[in-house]
Amino acid sequence: MNIAKTASSGIFKIVEKIIRSHPLVYFISRYLIRFTNIFEDDANGVKLLNFKKKINIIDVGASDGIATKFFYKNLSVNKIICYEPNKPYVDILKKLNFNNVIVRPYGISQKESKHKVFLPRYKFLKRNFDLVTYTFYDKKDLIKQIKIDFKFIKNITIIKKIIFLKRVKKMSYRISLIKIDVNGHEYSVVRGLQTIIKRDKPAMIIETDKNIKKIESYLKKFSYEKYLYDAVNKNFKKINKNYPLNTYFLQKNHLG
Repeated sequence: MNIAKTASSGIFKIVEKIIRSHPLVYFISRYLIRFTNIFEDDANGVKLLNFKKKINIIDVGASDGIATKFFYKNLSVNKIICYEPNKPYVDILKKLNFNNVIVRPYGISQKESKHKVFLPRYKFLKRNFDLVTYTFYDKKDLIKQIKIDFKFIKNITIIKKIIFLKRVKKMSYRISLIKIDVNGHEYSVVRGLQTIIKRDKPAMIIETDKNIKKIESYLKKFSYEKYLYDAVNKNFKKINKNYPLNTYFLQKNHLG
């Protein structure tokens, strides 16, 4: 075991926990991270995937673009198609200085619809700070997550917004990689991308949520298996029991 790498990963998790303990600290930190190339540890697994040419990527729940920037700087990219229904983040994504990023200002689901979502608003010195990265489709799940992450929740209120969702019926680009992070709506996104998944069989990195086994069962039809990325040893391992933060769904050809 590489002790230095393990310690580094442990320190990062401690720092992240401190940042997330206070809503305002998290809001400021999230803003500053946009100007770096920092992303989740297990995202580094995409560097090991067997991409033989410039690739097209779908980023669902593109947020403020930190995953998009990570992919752009670490992979050989042709196009990145970002799906993001929250207007503040759409505006940020459109300002990214990358010519090959396409922004779609809506989310993905099994059918076209309007959908209620919920997010926390933190009030500090008469100013409101919306924690848009905590946009959830289920209010109960959001409240549960807030109580897990934040120690200071006194001035947090839950607000409701309406977003637009669409099914992706066709895509002119061949897709090699799909990333999905939508706080509980992952299964519906997978179903909404069914046409692309069937046609292109892309590698997929999906945030683990309560429907992960449902996603696993569905993707098995297309010969996908579930993996975790071991950030210490820098390799993929099949998942036997406990799911990581992000689950990779891969086919044999993705691993070379």
